[in-house]
Amino acid sequence: MNKYLITGANGFVGSALMKRLANRAVGAVRKSSTLPNTKVIGDIDTNTDWNGCLDGVDVVVHLAGIASKQGSSQSDYDKINHLATMKLANDALNKGVKRFVFVSTIAVMGQTGSFDEESAPNPQDDYAKSKLDAEVGLKSLVAETEMELVIIRSPLVYGEGATGNFLLLQKLIQKLPVLPFGLSNNKRSFISRDNLIDLIIACATHSKAAGETFLANEGASISTREFTSAIAKGLGKSPIQFPLPSIAANLLFRMINRPTMHSQLFKDLEIKSTKLQDILNWSAPLSLEQNMEKLKRD
Repeated sequence: MNKYLITGANGFVGSALMKRLANRAVGAVRKSSTLPNTKVIGDIDTNTDWNGCLDGVDVVVHLAGIASKQGSSQSDYDKINHLATMKLANDALNKGVKRFVFVSTIAVMGQTGSFDEESAPNPQDDYAKSKLDAEVGLKSLVAETEMELVIIRSPLVYGEGATGNFLLLQKLIQKLPVLPFGLSNNKRSFISRDNLIDLIIACATHSKAAGETFLANEGASISTREFTSAIAKGLGKSPIQFPLPSIAANLLFRMINRPTMHSQLFKDLEIKSTKLQDILNWSAPLSLEQNMEKLKRD
């Protein structure tokens, strides 16, 4: 039975993964936590000493990092998402870890568009560039070694307890009787926390996953209108989807100082993945509706 190290163990995804793995996992956290089986490592950088977390570990799942947000510099992203990842991987290699699962982001392929396994990376900001640099560095590091690498490029992860844009959408739906997505017929891919955790475990255990990069999604792409309607149903709400033109929505988001939200909500970010089924024989265990049902308990 594998023993896991989970970095970012008290985060949105990491805490649920720790719970799923129970006593098979040790978690690395920045500061003291009530989460069991964790070790405090402080801020991660090129000086982090991971050795005390890696004893007897077979699989590292690297979730920790700095997310895309205002106020972070290119140097911050590079130091934490790229160079600190390389330090962890080097320590893991030296400790005889068998597999390194790196949870990256679909943003390494671009901010908008339709992507499949043949699409070339096209990072558009410092966050995405730092994640791609980590991917490239990891591949170079493990080449001709016995440590296996698996990369997961994830879209927006939603679910009960989520932060960021998903939390903002929940708040809007809770407060507003009308949503501005009636004309939103875009195609976007998502994955719930529970489905992502199931995929991470598949990537950590499946013999054919080694050396692969997987584009995470949980099925057919849907529009923002459909996605927000599903959130509303999960919350027990029935808002009206007002047909606000995209140009007007763009102006609205600029007025509230959230200009990037227009592309995130009105443009495509579609993931077409065949490897999940062809290599892992994996499909999402929970449907969109089943995941949204859990919001009532949040």
